[in-house]
Amino acid sequence: MHSIVAEGREGGHLVNATELYSLFRHPGSVFSDRSMASASLPARSNRDDSIRRTKQQTAQETLMSMGFPRKRAEKAIAATGDRGIQLASDWLLSHVDDPTLDDRTCREYILYLCPNGKLQDELNKFWEKSMSQCGWNGAHSYFPHITMCPFFAAEDKDVGFLSETFLKLENKLRQAPDALKLDFFSQMNFIGLFVKEGMYDFLQDCVSIFCRELSKQGIKLEPHKKQLHLTLAYQYPQEQHDKLLKYAKEIDLTVDVRWDLRLYSRDPRASKSEIRKVVKAYTPQVGDELELIDGDYIFLDPKELNKTKDGWYPGVSWLTGQIGMFPGVYTQKTAETWTWALHRSLPLHIRPKSVAVTNGVIVEEDYDAIWHDEKDYAKVNKVFIKEKKRVTPEVKREQRKLIICRHGERTDFAMGKGWYDMCFNDDGKYSRVNLNLPKKMLTRVNNLEFINDPPLTEVGKFQARLTADVLLENKVTIAGVYSSPALRCLQTATEIYQGLNLQSKIKIEPGLFEWTGHTSVVPRWISPDDLSKQGYPIDSHYSPQVPKDKLEDGESISNLYARSTETTRQILKLHEKEGGSILFVGHSGTLDLCTRVITGQQPRPSTSYRELLPKVPYLAMCAIEEDAITRKWKHIDAPTLPLSHGRNIVQSVRDILNS
Repeated sequence: MHSIVAEGREGGHLVNATELYSLFRHPGSVFSDRSMASASLPARSNRDDSIRRTKQQTAQETLMSMGFPRKRAEKAIAATGDRGIQLASDWLLSHVDDPTLDDRTCREYILYLCPNGKLQDELNKFWEKSMSQCGWNGAHSYFPHITMCPFFAAEDKDVGFLSETFLKLENKLRQAPDALKLDFFSQMNFIGLFVKEGMYDFLQDCVSIFCRELSKQGIKLEPHKKQLHLTLAYQYPQEQHDKLLKYAKEIDLTVDVRWDLRLYSRDPRASKSEIRKVVKAYTPQVGDELELIDGDYIFLDPKELNKTKDGWYPGVSWLTGQIGMFPGVYTQKTAETWTWALHRSLPLHIRPKSVAVTNGVIVEEDYDAIWHDEKDYAKVNKVFIKEKKRVTPEVKREQRKLIICRHGERTDFAMGKGWYDMCFNDDGKYSRVNLNLPKKMLTRVNNLEFINDPPLTEVGKFQARLTADVLLENKVTIAGVYSSPALRCLQTATEIYQGLNLQSKIKIEPGLFEWTGHTSVVPRWISPDDLSKQGYPIDSHYSPQVPKDKLEDGESISNLYARSTETTRQILKLHEKEGGSILFVGHSGTLDLCTRVITGQQPRPSTSYRELLPKVPYLAMCAIEEDAITRKWKHIDAPTLPLSHGRNIVQSVRDILNS
């Protein structure tokens, strides 16, 4: 039932690294040297062109062939944003005990225009600051956006039609007449940014086209009658107006931005509920209680808030659809948009050969050029290198190797999910209540972010230092260190970096982050600048292969392998000339994700991948090496030793002696 959140158990079981190595080296597995991938393709003596492949089934047809009723299949596809069979089947399995599973209710759909890039970062900072300093207001129920139309209802059977109709807007969105510009506006109880007239007519025309197409299917969508705007704050106490206004004027509207038009849908219950995010898991003790699962959200009727006397409320689980009583203290109010499903997204393009204005610098190029990767500029560097070779003696390139390790022991798995409540008081002050907790906690914008982005334990740091000692003894030279942006990975990379006395700083690569399919949102990480200020050796000039805003919420396993493989290939290209060893510090799945396809194997199926995760211990390490002649990669022995240790549970010595 909880397959959606299976990755959350990634570190619950320690395995001897020798066992892990035997798993990876088993004949026929990803790390086996004996692979058919290197064999040449034999010629066929007989061919039969009369055989015809059957037409690929739709997601609905596939689910029905698996035994799911048509209505349930349609409901699952709509609830997961029409994003594939895997998500839809997972949804159905998790909702097997949902009492409303067979209710015929229409989801509510809406078009949002959403900022991406540096403007999104600016707005997120305002969202966080306004909430922490001024408390909750109406804008916090949603992420930053411009509403393009009112909510409209559509039956689950129409979800495919909606996606197809939306995608027809792609050519229209390529003809935007000018960059979208915003005007600041405020009045008592409202602060926002309004779209200037030059872009207003164009956006309205896009929505009108969408409305006309939907009407052919009998779906009613009224054009948006209000002036297009991005709300910064509303429904707040009057005494907070001046402070919110001050914070709003600190937003830099001149930074780079790309706008995406997105089609979202929501459960109709969301509009009538307060959405509560689960911050602490809970197992029911009696029959009428609701299980609280990490990554879940609870629909709560606001009227119930004033009825309770004991802090327990009736709620509905977003993840399972089950109904029951839950302890309010184990949840916190959050934006309802975390429960929405993203169906499709299209970028807004400026007409080709327009003048792009970025922070006052005018550049004659397509607006898209702002979003190109830094890889385009590597061509200039390659020319420079070739020029140097004419006068510089050739240096023999060291054979290329890729070393990958998992992070060390994480705080939440070692101390339990309630570790945050043990360590932080209501004022956010940290107290070290166990020797294995960090001696000093990092500072970040919001301490609650530690819940989804926990630090290493002191044992975790020690594990990383032990690993660095062995690498140093074995004279392993590292040409570059790349780390997942998760704090536990960065701290592991830092311990190894310091233990090896490296010079090239750590590069933060979101492409190495773990599977996002088990959670509804990518965590908010500490920024590279803030990490550098706190003494972490971060390369602030590195341009990631996969920027954070490109990470896909709820990605499939196949997309996860594709993302990890492409990230690995691009980083290896960066070091193609110099050779040597590259170190990746990631998660339990990273060892397989970044090597399986590179070494000639197919990505694992979803079930196989999930089964692999709990078998990978902390600081588990693998290595692959490129053959200098064939340029193919194969697994070699990892340059370290197995790391095994027992569990030391939390227990009162006095209680033991008095027992």
